[in-house]
Amino acid sequence: MSKKKGTIPWSQENYYGRIIDWIVEELDKVNLRVQGNIKHIKETDLTLLLRVPTNEDNYYFKAVGSVLKFEAALSKELYRKCPERTGDILAINETEGWLLMKDFKGQPLQKDKKLWQKAIGDYAELQISQIGNVDKFLQIGVPDRRMPILKEEINQYLEEMCLTGLSKEETNQILSLLPILLEMCDEMASNIPASIEHGDLHTNNIRIVENKFVFFDWGDASISHPFFSTRVFWHALDNLISSETEWLGMVEEFRPYYLEPWTRFGSMKEIDKTLRISDELACIQRALSWHLYITPNRQDKSDSNHKPSQWLRLLLEHRTLLGK
Repeated sequence: MSKKKGTIPWSQENYYGRIIDWIVEELDKVNLRVQGNIKHIKETDLTLLLRVPTNEDNYYFKAVGSVLKFEAALSKELYRKCPERTGDILAINETEGWLLMKDFKGQPLQKDKKLWQKAIGDYAELQISQIGNVDKFLQIGVPDRRMPILKEEINQYLEEMCLTGLSKEETNQILSLLPILLEMCDEMASNIPASIEHGDLHTNNIRIVENKFVFFDWGDASISHPFFSTRVFWHALDNLISSETEWLGMVEEFRPYYLEPWTRFGSMKEIDKTLRISDELACIQRALSWHLYITPNRQDKSDSNHKPSQWLRLLLEHRTLLGK
């Protein structure tokens, strides 16, 4: 394994050897053994992903940086509570932040719009089913980003985030929205309870397995307003359109598929209003994700320092698109 400078765990002496020992030990518990070469699939300053061939099937090992260590425990807990919708977790090491997951194979969504619509509805059902488990998720280390905390972060860091790449004019536009953003926080907190929020819900993190949708890669998750998950998903809809002018119409077409399960918490009109607020406020939430939760833990912070400004600019573009 190549060594990198920095403080990422897999740069430590003998780290890779400890991983292999742990994998072998966990496989042995279920009468499996490594058969073939373990292959590096991904290695960044935040994630190490290995494919482990065994005498029966492939498994995937994942290690993450310290800020994401909760992912292993969260993945196991989700698998315990709703195995049909999440990856098959064989073992975790909660202290190290390691997980060993069976290759669930399956098929990607590709460009089948009906499958995408069904997927976002099933994801809403997953979120609803986990509302009662919020305290447990917080106990295992999932970040608490509920609306009162988000409101405090906006107050404290909005101006600072503008310095990551906005022009003076853009900065003035964003800062002028501060009272509106704080009011949005209050409005969003009024009718939908907090739940698990994936943080990176694009179609590469969704698979069709035995006619069911499996959601995985929970390293960006938090306990927050569940509707924030849709913003990244809306961007993924670019794969279903032929020009940018079609994007907003496609989002409108998809809204009811996500919202219908949530009608148990309010009328479609009420929750649709909340989702539309989320379309804007989620841009701020994602900017804060980079600014407070991701970039400070990067080996090379310059690699993502500019991300908050990109999301703030997307907010301005979205408001322009809506004629605001």
